[in-house]
Amino acid sequence: MNFGTGLVVRASRFATVGLLAAAIAACGGGGGGGGTALSGSGAGTSTSTGTTTGTTTGTTTTVTTPTMSIAIVDASNAATAGNSISSATASVRVVLKDAAGAVVPNKLVTFSTSATVATLLQASALTDSAGVASVRIDPVSLTSAGAGTVTASATVAGTAVQASTDFQTTAASVSLNSLVAATGSVTALQSSAVTVKALVGSAAAAAGKVSVTFGASCGSFSPATASTASDGSVSTVYQSVGTCSGAVVLTAQAAGAAAVSTTINVVAAQPANLLFVSTDQTTIFTSRATSGVKQATLKFQVVNSSGAGMPSQSVQFTLSSTAVSAGVVFAATSSAAPQLVTTDANGYASTTVTSGALPTPVLVTGALASNNAMQASSSTLAITSGVPVQRAASLAASPLAIEGFNIDGKTATVSFRIADRQGNPVPVGTAVTFVASHGLVTGNCTLDAASSCVVTYTSQGTRPLNGRAVILAYLDGEEAFIDLNGNNSYDSNEAFTDTGTVYRDDNENAARDSTEQTYPGGQTGSVTCTSTLLNTPFVANTCDGIWSSSIRVRQQMTITLSSSSAFVSRYTRTLGLVTVLISDFNGNSVATGSNVSATIATSGTGCAITSGASGVIANSTSATLYGIGLNGDASCAGATILVTVTSPGGTVSPYNIP
Repeated sequence: MNFGTGLVVRASRFATVGLLAAAIAACGGGGGGGGTALSGSGAGTSTSTGTTTGTTTGTTTTVTTPTMSIAIVDASNAATAGNSISSATASVRVVLKDAAGAVVPNKLVTFSTSATVATLLQASALTDSAGVASVRIDPVSLTSAGAGTVTASATVAGTAVQASTDFQTTAASVSLNSLVAATGSVTALQSSAVTVKALVGSAAAAAGKVSVTFGASCGSFSPATASTASDGSVSTVYQSVGTCSGAVVLTAQAAGAAAVSTTINVVAAQPANLLFVSTDQTTIFTSRATSGVKQATLKFQVVNSSGAGMPSQSVQFTLSSTAVSAGVVFAATSSAAPQLVTTDANGYASTTVTSGALPTPVLVTGALASNNAMQASSSTLAITSGVPVQRAASLAASPLAIEGFNIDGKTATVSFRIADRQGNPVPVGTAVTFVASHGLVTGNCTLDAASSCVVTYTSQGTRPLNGRAVILAYLDGEEAFIDLNGNNSYDSNEAFTDTGTVYRDDNENAARDSTEQTYPGGQTGSVTCTSTLLNTPFVANTCDGIWSSSIRVRQQMTITLSSSSAFVSRYTRTLGLVTVLISDFNGNSVATGSNVSATIATSGTGCAITSGASGVIANSTSATLYGIGLNGDASCAGATILVTVTSPGGTVSPYNIP
């Protein structure tokens, strides 16, 4: 009995060893693991299995494993040769089965692939009733070869199943044909639809698979590059421009394909308008002016119906009769005869005019040579004489009185203004010279567009004993005359203002003393001068009785160098008003801007100041009369008024007015 028992134990031990061996075999040897996909092999087909489980009775093992097969197939579901993907329709096809070998319908399968080599139409699909799921796969490039891997994954009854296969892409044969414009002829600036057909092999290219670039010998496309539609066609729009005419070549090209072309006839655009565009000067000066711009360039443009400039159009320019009478000519021909100019690439035609002897508005008319009714005229250009005249000269300063008798560096701004005999500006850049009897003045300035300029006067050096510094400004000009016949030129029967030699009247006595500086220039003589203009000093008996186009136009003024201390004296007094005279110690104005205050200095009085309690010295060279209003109380007759003057520099000068 004990022997038998031992035999049973040994038999059980052998049975156990058999079970372990069967289990190992079912797991595919030592390499497989639960849930890891295993790829099979075969012509274009791969098969994987999921997790393996089983039971053993005696020596028999039952395997329960979901499976997935994967293949690259063509449109008829036949495996492609060598797993090749070309331009023709190809798909990734999987068959999903459960552990019992039955197909699994309505199960989600996800796909992925090498994105630089191929694209999938969709990333997932459901298996159909036959357990089949498929997605379209296309090469990224139709013109180059490559290789990649596509992988499919699913889960069946909790078990992950995965399969993959490698594939090859091949270069396809791409061609273009049937490049067609919707219309055979358009007018310049019009457009036309254009289409071309793209083929891969002999079949229409799929949507988005072929990119076509369009070009034209004149004009453009929008868009210039487009991709195939689902039927292999590519569409765009040709747009002509204003410069197009005749046969225009349209071209389409794609990578790997020969370019194709066709022609479209473009009817040349017609001029629609002639425009005056601009002038580079609004004012020029007569040929008699000593300086200044004497030419102006006027620009016109011929445009079509869209406003685009039209090249190679002939424009005839004509001067108005008044401009011709004033001596204006075309610079290119030195003649007033009409001038013919051809427009440039942008449709512009320009002409330059040169001034004559007379001031005048200038009107230039352009007319299209092919259609004289299409015209435009210039505007804003005028010619002025630009020659300074004495009666238009003006000199001013601010302040007129500076606290500079004892203090260096006090300044005043001196402004000079001038015009020609028509009251028009003198050319920009004309120089004006300044001199001064004492102190420092900027030596010159140049006229701006307003025919004015500014210099600075500064107190320094030896002061005049009377505190009055004289400034003289002068420039070249002509003697004023009365233009009886309106030709803007002097004629022998016309009255004029004879002008003598200029000098600086330092002592302001209106007569030149031997120590006073002269500034000769222009024509002078030895006859009596009749000028009565103020502040225009001239040496007696230096006129010549002849009208002159070259004289010194001049203007003189005085700036007071005031003392810091002020003097106040009673001028008049009533019960209602006290007038005082305020001056510096030379009897000139105290510095412009000095403050004045007045108070009743007598205590216990009913007299009160009603006006003039405070004030500011105005801009003047002469002493100032300053009024102080009183309330008229009887006590005002004996009241003392304290008047205090404070200079800009802070010097205080108090005075009691009894």
